[in-house]
Amino acid sequence: MITTGVDIIKVDRIKKILDNKREAFYNKIFTEKEILYIQSKNNDPKTVATLFAAKEAISKALGTGIGKITWKDIEISHDKNGKPLVNLTQRTTYILNDLNINKFDISISHEEEFAVAFAIGYYSLTLEKEKKQINYFHSKKLIIKYNIIIYLI
Repeated sequence: MITTGVDIIKVDRIKKILDNKREAFYNKIFTEKEILYIQSKNNDPKTVATLFAAKEAISKALGTGIGKITWKDIEISHDKNGKPLVNLTQRTTYILNDLNINKFDISISHEEEFAVAFAIGYYSLTLEKEKKQINYFHSKKLIIKYNIIIYLI
C-alpha cells in the first residue's frame, strides 16, 4: 500500500522571501546539506521552491503536515545522477512506525512560475492491522497473500 502527498508553489513567492529574508528562511527551513546544495545552484529560487515543495509533500504523505514534525526533520538530497532522495530524522520514527512506512520516493519539477513535488510513501500492513482490515471488511470477500489485500467487489 502507499500514502501520497503533493505540493505546488509559485516560484515568485519564494523569490520574494529570498530577496527579503534569505538567511532567516534558509536557517528555518533547510538543513546545512540542503543549503550547500542550494548555494551550489546559485541560490536559484526554482531550486529553493522545489525543495520547499518536496518537504511539504513529504509532510502531507506522513499525514502530519509541518507541526508534529519540523522542516529540518525532512531532508532532500540527491544521488549522483541528480535523483532526489528523502532523508528523515529520528524524530519521525514514531510516525513511520505507526504508518509502517519503509520507503519514500519523491519527484520534483519546476517551470518559470511553479514548482511541484509528489511524494509516495510505501508501507505494508502488519499482521495486527491485517486482522483489523479483515474484521472491518468482513462482509466483502478478501484474498490476502504476501501482505497484499485484494478487495473483490
